[in-house]
Amino acid sequence: MIRFVLAVTVVLVSAQATPVWAQSGQWWKQKAANRLEERRDEGPTAARLKWDEGFIEVKVGATADPALVMNPAHGRSLAARAARQLAYAKLAEIVEGVQIDGVTVVKNAMVVDSTIRSTVTGFIRGAVVVSETPVAQPDGSPWVEVVMRLPLRGAGSVSQSVAGWAASRPADPYRADPRFPVNEPYTGLIIEASESAFSPALMPRVLEQASTDKGAGKVVYGPHVVQPGILAQQGAVGYAVAMTDASQGGRVGRNPLVVRALATTGAPTGDLVLSTRDAERVLAADRAGRFLERAAVVVVRGLEATQQLAEPGRRHAVVVGIEDYGHGYPKLTYAVRDARAFADVLRTLGRFDTTTVTFVENGTRDDVLAALRALRPRVADNDTVVIYFAGHGAIANGPDGQPHYYLVPRDGRLADLPATGLRDDQLEEQIGALKARRVVVVLDACYSGGGTGVIRARGVPGGATPLPVPSRAPIEAAAGRVVLSASQPDQPAYEDDQRGGLFTSFLLEGLRGAADGNADGTVNVLELADFVSERVGDYMRKNHQKEQSPVLEVRGLSGKIVLSWRQR
Repeated sequence: MIRFVLAVTVVLVSAQATPVWAQSGQWWKQKAANRLEERRDEGPTAARLKWDEGFIEVKVGATADPALVMNPAHGRSLAARAARQLAYAKLAEIVEGVQIDGVTVVKNAMVVDSTIRSTVTGFIRGAVVVSETPVAQPDGSPWVEVVMRLPLRGAGSVSQSVAGWAASRPADPYRADPRFPVNEPYTGLIIEASESAFSPALMPRVLEQASTDKGAGKVVYGPHVVQPGILAQQGAVGYAVAMTDASQGGRVGRNPLVVRALATTGAPTGDLVLSTRDAERVLAADRAGRFLERAAVVVVRGLEATQQLAEPGRRHAVVVGIEDYGHGYPKLTYAVRDARAFADVLRTLGRFDTTTVTFVENGTRDDVLAALRALRPRVADNDTVVIYFAGHGAIANGPDGQPHYYLVPRDGRLADLPATGLRDDQLEEQIGALKARRVVVVLDACYSGGGTGVIRARGVPGGATPLPVPSRAPIEAAAGRVVLSASQPDQPAYEDDQRGGLFTSFLLEGLRGAADGNADGTVNVLELADFVSERVGDYMRKNHQKEQSPVLEVRGLSGKIVLSWRQR
């Protein structure tokens, strides 16, 4: 019997020749498509993790020792066997480093659990050979290039091998307020994480911000809440490059709740952090929808923040002006005029198309909500949305018994704001549901009443005994969401007969070019906020001896959103 000894070598190519692996390359010769594709390129060996499509793929080339080759076919066979063995080894190396969550990787689980180690090894041996390509080298020796794939999710996958172990790890759950309201039935959850430093993981946990800041790390969602069979097949989350992709495939259903990650945590940043209000919102929605136990969760990890700003899409706006009040609210004089002027500036200087600016004059609660809902199917990831409201604001208790901010529509009733007003959490849900990465909310309203015939406040006290001002902002500024308000929550926002709505009058002046501090021909959110804050404060102190201080709520690079271009 003749015995053949398998010898594996990597070809050393002279400076005069182009490497065979470079000649025959495909995906490994290209840049990663997005942040959901991780690459490792090491000469003739390459690997990638495709988190959105759910697989690991390696490319390995090998040859055989010429002394052992009996004929060309035999040489190709030996080289193919060698390449497959190298591919298995490369897959094992990659799999060991795959993150399970923000505190551990697959190798950690393999070390502490021999069953996982043997399962992972078996799954790697079952990896699929995508292609096996023989290439003749200049010296005639055989070279075979193998591309091999292993699923991240599903049967025989990395997720399946660690699912039980990940679900059994201790988790300190976040205890939600059972009274926190959501305003629609939801079928799943989308977490927008494009502006965070998140590193994709098999079983990422979702934590609540306040507890994370204190070092407790209360868990809103993790593998421990998912049904075991679903966790093994699907993993804890799916991944998508864009919001428009996240709703495809049916994982999150027809009406997913959308929230935005504030930050990440963990040594490899494999866990996501939500604001307290979004944590409450997720668990409130899940109480009715029971989607977390089905792992109906998709994480969006798209473009870098700088790319988002550099690749603008269309521009949309909903502009609301309400002054024709009844039901206990004093009429305003200039709210509709201010709203019209703001809409005109968006069209003329903000590059908003006439067809994409929706104007709501003296609208009811249903009118305003319908205008916001109508944006959902029209807005894409790279679009910019501006939402403007001029009218009364108020503070009243909500369904949870806690004080809430309200914007007051024409049919808003002082005696029943929870049923007739536009509540803060309701507006946050509507704004959060928009796919656009850039949303600017402008509020020329206040939550404190007062004033005289000369100067009128765009707000009224909530009854004989005013409620305390909530400690939060009227609308939370998540990633990509900017909120510019006319005044501090405990201050009135005024209008007078000289300028109309004071906040909007300076807002318009700034958009027309006065706020272009760096003289680059554009006015962005930060420039506008600085300009308006200074001018409104000075005007009120000089003319009315009162305080009104506009407020900007912004995260990340969102403040660089351009709102107008100067006319030349």
